[in-house]
Amino acid sequence: MILIVGCGPMGSAIHEALKDKEVSWACDKEHPYPASGCTGYDIKNSADVARVVKQAKPQHLILTEEISSVEYCEKNRLDAMEFNTRGTRFFVEASSSLRPRVIYLSSAFVFDGRKPGGLYAEHDHVNPINVYGETKLMGEVAVDKAADHITLRLGDVYGNFSDNFVNFVVSSLNYGQKIELARDMYFSPIYIEDVAKAVRLLTLENMSGLYNVAGTERISHYEMGLRVARAFGLKEDMLVPLSMEEMGLTVRMPKDLSLDTSKISTLIKIRGIDEGLEAMKNSMAPSK
Repeated sequence: MILIVGCGPMGSAIHEALKDKEVSWACDKEHPYPASGCTGYDIKNSADVARVVKQAKPQHLILTEEISSVEYCEKNRLDAMEFNTRGTRFFVEASSSLRPRVIYLSSAFVFDGRKPGGLYAEHDHVNPINVYGETKLMGEVAVDKAADHITLRLGDVYGNFSDNFVNFVVSSLNYGQKIELARDMYFSPIYIEDVAKAVRLLTLENMSGLYNVAGTERISHYEMGLRVARAFGLKEDMLVPLSMEEMGLTVRMPKDLSLDTSKISTLIKIRGIDEGLEAMKNSMAPSK
């Protein structure tokens, strides 16, 4: 039995990737769009978490539930802690007697972004500089206490769902809005289906340890915006390149969150940016 926790875009994509396996699905009862077939629970209640784990009796426990908005986490530290750290710990503790393999989806935000040239490797020093990164790192610490576990540090995930970089650029340009993008902030965007594919492989092959799961290209936010505009046939001149300083960011953001994907690339092929954008574009096309 595989228990997937979280019914957001990532949990849903993983559920789809594992649909041929015996899977149980659970999500916080306050989720605004609970998926069909999801068991509701209260992530702030350790007894309720234990109830879900006891019912499922998982051999594999995939933890995707989180608050991913960096801005929201910064303004709502307690909520961020409840979801990203304590909720993770509750699942690890509740499942300890069953000794499942715990698969935890963490983030590149555990790094401070100051490494020259970026491309953080799995063994590089962690030093989060905002609340979201702090809570994800503390989630990693909680998962480290599981007898058998694997942690995946994700790059910036994009796809046909709201609240991601690519969708923001496409939506804004479709509405004729100018977008200011940092020319000196870097990341490693990855298409959501590639993350789900990696989670499936690492889960079923009983891998353990720490893996960066991200796109293979280090790219600036502005350059990524240009690639998105070209892929979707939208106006590039609506993109305005600025420095981080000129952006006037309200939350401390790492300058370079690009990840070294050498380790995961020995196991699975991750699409390049243009190929991933094409797949996303096809997923948005109306079915015939």
